Amino acid sequence: MSIDSGKSTNHYQLLRLQPFEADQEVIRKHFQKLIDQVKEKLKKEPHVIKWKAMQQDFVKAMLVLGDARRKAEYDASLGNKTNRDVRPPDLATILRRRKLVDDVALDRAVKFADTVNIELRDAVVQQKLVTNDVIVPLYADSLGLPFLRLSDVAIADTLMPTVPAVMARQQSLVPILREGRHVLIASPNPLRSEVEEQLQLRFDASIRQVGCTKASVDQVIAEYYSRETAAAQIASTPQNVAAKKSSGKSSSNEGHETRLSRTELRQLKLKIGFVAGAFTAMAIIFGGSLFTN
Repeated sequence: MSIDSGKSTNHYQLLRLQPFEADQEVIRKHFQKLIDQVKEKLKKEPHVIKWKAMQQDFVKAMLVLGDARRKAEYDASLGNKTNRDVRPPDLATILRRRKLVDDVALDRAVKFADTVNIELRDAVVQQKLVTNDVIVPLYADSLGLPFLRLSDVAIADTLMPTVPAVMARQQSLVPILREGRHVLIASPNPLRSEVEEQLQLRFDASIRQVGCTKASVDQVIAEYYSRETAAAQIASTPQNVAAKKSSGKSSSNEGHETRLSRTELRQLKLKIGFVAGAFTAMAIIFGGSLFTN
């Protein structure tokens, strides 16, 4: 399979696939072989525009063919009349079809996941039935999402400042590409609806998700979103700023109240001293008058 062979008119031809190939494992293998070849070319000739453009084309094809809904729409645009259900199979079904886990072990993993309330993806890894590298792409398949190694993507640096460091680190996500009115967000976990809404507002664009490993997203986060930046953003939130101001006022008031109490104490001591002195003088005078009489 050569990256220089032939002219490509659609994503299937570009990735050297049979028309309307449905097996995501086959699609990923073809994509991975081609993207690795073009990356080797880029190492030797990093400034050759041809290789950069080819890398982008491969990634674009994978983003379409790896996305269940977009693939169905794309197939229809190429004339595929098959009424194919775009709903992806669940992870348990995928594992059974690929015979990666026997039925007994898989049933045990499903029960374990339900009991401790975790994803089946995590359960099979914890029970050492499959490795994390194997399960993560299959988990993306079960969600109908394309899966990418983030090292294969020329990440758009200009997108990074739009996402706060605290959001990127807490939600384990990074923006990687913009496709017209869409921004692609890479994360190992499904985006929560409220997070997706925040991202839509920040980018003023629709959001599409790409599956990836946690290790790969953590590597990008470490490069673009430091702990120090996230901590500074947390400290500068309106709630924390208001809390600091309130705390400062309280400390100031407490100090003022302490000074007032001390002042009042000194005045009280003076009053007591004056009364005691006057009482002593009266006692002497009264006692002297009794002695004289």
